Amino acid sequence: MSREAYQRLAKELPFQHIADTPTVKYYTDWRVFEERLNLESSTEEDRVPEVLEHLSYNAVLGVEARILGEPKGVEVRVLRGDYDGDLKPMSLVGVHSRMHAYHAYRWNTGLLVDVGEGAHFGKLIVLSLGGNAYTGHHLILRVGERAKGRILLVDYAGPSRGLKTFVVEATVGREADVDLDIVSLHSRNHAVYSLTHIVSADESTVRSRVLSLGGAMSRVQVDYVVEGERAKLSTLASAVARERARSDVILNSVNKGPESEVTVNARGAVLDKGYLALRGSAIVDDRARWASSEIEIQVVIMGEEAKGYAVPVLEIHSGDVAKANHAAGVSHILEEQRFYLRSRGLSDEDASRLLVTGILGYSGLIEDLKLDPLRILTV
Repeated sequence: MSREAYQRLAKELPFQHIADTPTVKYYTDWRVFEERLNLESSTEEDRVPEVLEHLSYNAVLGVEARILGEPKGVEVRVLRGDYDGDLKPMSLVGVHSRMHAYHAYRWNTGLLVDVGEGAHFGKLIVLSLGGNAYTGHHLILRVGERAKGRILLVDYAGPSRGLKTFVVEATVGREADVDLDIVSLHSRNHAVYSLTHIVSADESTVRSRVLSLGGAMSRVQVDYVVEGERAKLSTLASAVARERARSDVILNSVNKGPESEVTVNARGAVLDKGYLALRGSAIVDDRARWASSEIEIQVVIMGEEAKGYAVPVLEIHSGDVAKANHAAGVSHILEEQRFYLRSRGLSDEDASRLLVTGILGYSGLIEDLKLDPLRILTV
């Protein structure tokens, strides 16, 4: 499909076809995106914040793409709009909504990352930076059979009143063993639409961790399609909505392969005047005989004017299921808990920071990447 066709669809398609089930509610404030769709393309990209400077990046996406180094067994190429390879941009994700079409029409630069068969590539880190207006990045990631290593995607949007779209289409080959981690750190002025779509083959193992701090409106969606037989996926996610920040974080999983296994666990916190929807769906396809799927979401509200939602959805289409569970909870920090912490010499502010740090650390990325949780909260 041509970019002209995508441009037309970006005007014709709705942001969502129908309201989300089961509550018939839109959790993303699409008005924030709509008012920024006419922004010019960015001429300046954000600077890497100090809290993320210590990471060794292999590639950077900004106004342009920069390849800084390739791990052994990995080939990284700049992706252009006229790319005509065997996996074209948007072929996995499809174009089903206005933001899909808008991204397909406007994205300015991207990367094609090929991990060779059997490669033990260690670590690959890709940084995506926002800009002073609109920035669009596309990443095609192909992990070959029996490959092993870790991939970290860092999505940063800075203090300008900008708009960013970031779409990742990933395939994981047979018997591959991959850690795929996502850090989304957005300023309170930036609106970000982020979509990561991962398809895994037979007997592959994907361990994924997500750390998300929202901006003016952040829609961060990760789709895990466990396509293969006896494929395994496990996900740990941490999400925090700071004061005056809004996030809609969505973790979707689909079991398609027989005897496949999926586990998704997410924790979120909402500070005063913040908004967080932490959602996910666990779908077991009718072909996924003796598959197992579990999803658990917990959100803690930490302010009188904070709003938080925990929304898990479980759909079973197979008559033979090994395990299928879902759970959710929304709770408020109680005065008794604050009193206990104060009795240990902590102020209310220190107590809140301690509790938020615990949520941020749930995914394990804070400790693993040596990130300062208090400094992250101020970005």
